[in-house]
Amino acid sequence: MARFDNKVVLISGGARGQGAAEARMLVAEGAKVVIGDVREDEGKKVAAELGNRATFIRHDVTSEAEWSEVVAAAESFGGLHGFVNNAGIFIPKTLLETDAELFERHTRINQFGCFLGMKAVAPAMERAGGGSIVNISSVAGLRGSPGAFAYSATKWALRGMTKAAAVDLAPRRIRSTRCIRDRSTPT
Repeated sequence: MARFDNKVVLISGGARGQGAAEARMLVAEGAKVVIGDVREDEGKKVAAELGNRATFIRHDVTSEAEWSEVVAAAESFGGLHGFVNNAGIFIPKTLLETDAELFERHTRINQFGCFLGMKAVAPAMERAGGGSIVNISSVAGLRGSPGAFAYSATKWALRGMTKAAAVDLAPRRIRSTRCIRDRSTPT
């Protein structure tokens, strides 16, 4: 029996890079995966590669309505047991190079999108008897990173959000943790 037999895992930002690698690994370990991403062609290609244990849903993490749709798709696939909160952007700029629009874009996708995701998956996981939320963070959330002002701000915030969610969701049998990724490591 594989580690993730009979488990359904939702992956935001799963169409390429780290998200696609996570989908491949989870399917190899027995999971069914729902791949959400705004990159439709790439997402459909990954899902097709993985066969009937994967499905792709076009998904913008900043849309509360689209979170409802992707969670419903996961539940119809057999429940929702895991969530990899992977979607994010990284546009390197220093503090003085970062304008309000760039800062807000990072915040909207990397922080607000993660909040919407955790909030959307929790009731479905509770219905499934519990689950795990893994928020993808970065070393930029542990220390100051040169030329990554807005990105670092969102990853620092994600650390706090993850810890608060862990406390809030523990009584519901839902774990919340973070995985730290070094942006200098190729995906």
